[in-house]
Amino acid sequence: MAKISKKQRSNLSSFEVSNISNLIGDKTEDLLGPGHEPITHMPNADMYSTNVELTIEIEMPGVRKEDIEVLVNGGAVTIKAMKYDCLEDDKVNYVCMERVFGRIYRSVELPFPVDTAKIKALYKNGTLTISIPRIKDKRAATKRVAIESK
Repeated sequence: MAKISKKQRSNLSSFEVSNISNLIGDKTEDLLGPGHEPITHMPNADMYSTNVELTIEIEMPGVRKEDIEVLVNGGAVTIKAMKYDCLEDDKVNYVCMERVFGRIYRSVELPFPVDTAKIKALYKNGTLTISIPRIKDKRAATKRVAIESK
């Protein structure tokens, strides 16, 4: 059975991952649910666009597809997942442990209007690829308004 590693890591990254909750504000209970485990990893992401769509690629090696959740809310895409350690701690003695296990969270702001009804996500070879079609921003179009008289 897969489980989360109980071993404490001494140096997860250049900033303390326990402070990720501070980075996303006091909304962690709203985002992750009551009694959630702390976020342990914020995966790397690339975002690029063409004239047709916005693509977000997120590195998530070792995460099972069924443990990934992609949410679109307002002007952001949020990715939540759980990465499990598949070794039993009482049967192994780690010589070196650099991989991160636990709750994964990443939120990406959408830089322009997109069609969230046609969003697609594909998980292959440890990379989650999210494709979202662009829509024309009608707010930027110039339109002449007729002036009425009474």
